[in-house]
Amino acid sequence: MPGSDRREVQQLEAHKEELAELFTSMHFERYPELDEQYGKEGRRKCYEDTIQHLDYLEQAARVESKELFNNYLGWARTMLQEREMLKSDLVDNLATLRKAIKRTLPDDTASSLNEYIDDGLSSLQNTDTEEITYLHEGDPLFDEANKYLDLLLSGKRKEASQLIQTLVDEGTSIKDIYEHIFQKTQYEVGILWQTNKITVAHEHYCTAATQLIMSQLYPKIFAMGKSDKRLVACSIAEELHEIGIRMVTDFFEMEGWDTHYLGSNMPDEHLIRSIKENDADVLAISVTLPLHIGKAKNLIAKLREDRKLENLKIIVGGYPFKTVPDLWKKIGADASAGSADEAIEIANKLIEH
Repeated sequence: MPGSDRREVQQLEAHKEELAELFTSMHFERYPELDEQYGKEGRRKCYEDTIQHLDYLEQAARVESKELFNNYLGWARTMLQEREMLKSDLVDNLATLRKAIKRTLPDDTASSLNEYIDDGLSSLQNTDTEEITYLHEGDPLFDEANKYLDLLLSGKRKEASQLIQTLVDEGTSIKDIYEHIFQKTQYEVGILWQTNKITVAHEHYCTAATQLIMSQLYPKIFAMGKSDKRLVACSIAEELHEIGIRMVTDFFEMEGWDTHYLGSNMPDEHLIRSIKENDADVLAISVTLPLHIGKAKNLIAKLREDRKLENLKIIVGGYPFKTVPDLWKKIGADASAGSADEAIEIANKLIEH
């Protein structure tokens, strides 16, 4: 049955709000000065942060991956540290959350879920905070990528567009521009936000500008010859990040595939209808936020139950699959790809068998 989950996931989902309320009460009882300092707004923010912790815990339990929860905690630790908050605050919160779960849920459920928290607490003992960057000197188009990023962060979209057009006119392949400039600078923008070096507004501007500049290359991309291989591609329902899957779709288009890009936040029923209408050989699904892993798992379960789609091959990609290499197996996909080139290679192999 699509969407069926193990008991601890069902229990956590059913009691999530209760747990968040209990945690908030426990936290403010332990630190009464917070009421005077932050008041009702502080309690509301505490409740919302706890819901987020529980959401990530739920997704990790749904696919039985402690690594997925640990990666979230590592991301949260970096984000908090760069905003001058202590790692010990996160550790303290997890310890309190562990107690709240034990008080609220049945013993076997609490024990199972608290294994994820215990493993997460152990992972936070690793003090290594290696600086992450996706722009490495010596990489192809390294200087151009840095210049492109600097222009976007300065709000100079027209100049960034002209840089890309000049590269195309000088013979740089569109694939190289996608891979070594667009993709890497988008990853870099995400890191810059996580480490508090840019604002959300900067991040949104860079993404919107890159999408616009990509669209200006479409006359060249869509002028290429086509084969009889068909791809449908989209982001999972409620997933608003789409630039990565759009890049992947454009790569397939440049390789001669007949592509149908459906964008972000695609409802399952509309996606399934499109797959059938276009007689797709391959479905490419993007999941950027680990919070949406469960939705991807449920969608794939629906697709597997439809006899008309028994030959459909499903490739997944996005941040969660990069950090947890075997995650694609746990949600029922045929494969996961870490890059557009790899996705094409995998897709060709899947439909040949």
